[in-house]
Amino acid sequence: MRAMKFVLTVATVIFAIYAVRLGELYTQAGRYQTYWNRQNHLPAQANEILYVALGDSTAVGIGANKPQNGYVGYIARELEEKTGRSVRILNFGETSAKVSDAVNSQLPKLKSANISSDSVITIEIGANDMKNFEDVKFEREMNELMSRLPKQTVISNIPYFGAGINRGSEPNVKKANKIIDRLAEKHGLNLADLYARTRDNSGFKTFAVDWFHPSAYGYRSNWVPAFLESIDVGKEPARGKF
Repeated sequence: MRAMKFVLTVATVIFAIYAVRLGELYTQAGRYQTYWNRQNHLPAQANEILYVALGDSTAVGIGANKPQNGYVGYIARELEEKTGRSVRILNFGETSAKVSDAVNSQLPKLKSANISSDSVITIEIGANDMKNFEDVKFEREMNELMSRLPKQTVISNIPYFGAGINRGSEPNVKKANKIIDRLAEKHGLNLADLYARTRDNSGFKTFAVDWFHPSAYGYRSNWVPAFLESIDVGKEPARGKF
């Protein structure tokens, strides 16, 4: 009887901790978006590298313990260490964004940014299109997006869905990634193979409490190296069309 009571007590405590953490995660969207909106309005500094992030909730850092501990913040710190220069972040990512949102909402903001030859631009988009995936529509919208991105942009494919709560969408992810791979080559954009990284290193530590978004560890161990492999700060890129 005492053993049963102990087990029930432990289970209750674990559930309570889980519920608190899950509730905290659901408040991140507003809080993290506010953080980046404030950062976006900081004045530019001399000799800094401009890093523009586009994308969905992962660009915002949802799932990490702090907004700056998503992949965007980690990449900025890696660039500062690599170059010895400060990095200014313009983060135009939006929670729940789909490809059409990147085209209609984020590209106009990118157009207003002072992009130079050594600016860094990253985007991961498309994960929120997987639930109601339509390949023709997805390819049309993704083609429109890529045709308007500057050529130094590093675009990732969609991460592995096979281990999370939306594993049923994994077949759609594979179809979408074939489209992304083909269009990235067509438009001359560098491709970050996020899918392979997240597939090969997928486990409890790499996910946030909702078992969908990455944890800070997942961002650091999977997302950051996937993007950094394709970022070359010193390279003189071709200029994109707006």
